[in-house]
Amino acid sequence: MKFTTLGRITAALLLSAVSFGLSSCSGTYTVGFLYVLSSRGSATDPNGTINEYGIDYQTGSLLTLASSGQSTEGRNPTNLVVSPNQKNLYVINHDDSTIQWLKIGTDGKLYPQKVTQLDGIFPTGIAISADSGYMYVTFTYRKTSLTANSGPGGVEVYKLGAPDADGGIAIGAAVTTGGNNYFPVGLNPSGIAVGPNLSNTSISDINNAACVTTPANCSSFVYVIDQDPTTFNNLLVFKRDIGTGALTPIGNTVIGSAASQGYLSGVTASSVAVAPRGVFVYVTDSASNQIIGYTVNGAGALTAMTAGPFATGSLPVQMTIDPRGKFLYVVDQNDSNIAGFVINASSGALSASGTGRTVLDGTRPTCVTVENALGIYLYTSNFDSGNVSAFQLNSTTGTLSKIRNSPYPASAAPSCAAAVANGSHATELIQ
Repeated sequence: MKFTTLGRITAALLLSAVSFGLSSCSGTYTVGFLYVLSSRGSATDPNGTINEYGIDYQTGSLLTLASSGQSTEGRNPTNLVVSPNQKNLYVINHDDSTIQWLKIGTDGKLYPQKVTQLDGIFPTGIAISADSGYMYVTFTYRKTSLTANSGPGGVEVYKLGAPDADGGIAIGAAVTTGGNNYFPVGLNPSGIAVGPNLSNTSISDINNAACVTTPANCSSFVYVIDQDPTTFNNLLVFKRDIGTGALTPIGNTVIGSAASQGYLSGVTASSVAVAPRGVFVYVTDSASNQIIGYTVNGAGALTAMTAGPFATGSLPVQMTIDPRGKFLYVVDQNDSNIAGFVINASSGALSASGTGRTVLDGTRPTCVTVENALGIYLYTSNFDSGNVSAFQLNSTTGTLSKIRNSPYPASAAPSCAAAVANGSHATELIQ
């Protein structure tokens, strides 16, 4: 959005009275943009759609963009990820086994670029390394010459290209191992998270550019959750080669020809998250209504938090950690609420934040995200009610307050959401 000269002067006068200056939002009231997937197509168009919203700087309220409702160019989109430079959006289409790449314009509009066909079948999770070097996608079945749905799942790793003039990052070739275009995991992988690049000598050095130029001086770890009903140890840990993107199982992780095992994840692992500094890892167990927490040592091995597991509401399905690493929020699908936790900076232990559990103004939440420009606006996608709930979080206590006019309408059956910052901000939290 662009202002006339008079509009810019008026806006500057209006915002001079508030604590955040207009300059911190690049001359616009839009602090960021929110993208919400709609997984259900129609009789005439089976593909999903992407809802596009502008996030108001002062209130966190959502304004539907004129371009909203673009096709995902694939059926049943279930997950999405934003590139670290905030210029690209990638969507996985579960039923078509594809990845859609879209550029994000300065006005928040999405510009479709390319659709990549996966080698595996039915993707479930997607993540990008903090250095923008590689993309990681979990899938349910491996292809063989005998049948399309054979064997346990895997992780496809793609080399990402250098940013173009618009910041666009194309999906490159798949990383191969042992003649395959995937790294094997176990049965029914349901999610993935990539930790930051950590210096091997300084615990305070996170995502330093030197990690890319000299990968041997740094470490990065990848976490995959399976849903193998024969074991409770479905959290798999891999060391990520920063230079090649390749994955090597470490710690308790043992990859078998069919089943694989790692660390305790409960009965049904539904999501996995890594704290911004890479020292804590959390897994939601949707069957036992709990979060299992781990601390990460320098070699990547995990140690269970003695204060855990941490109780949630009914059927926790997805969680997020705020950009400051202070709070964790999880959506409880059966209760249609969101639970907030304070993260102990030393131990990683979770305790109820502010008001604890907050009832949503939508039903059957599927995803939760916090925008990373100011880090104070939180949104959930609500599958059954077809809308988006919006809250402002207190950066001191983690308490959630409903944003005026919430919930906001979305297309049918929203499955997940992600936010990007709009330009540069004085309070920007992007690393």
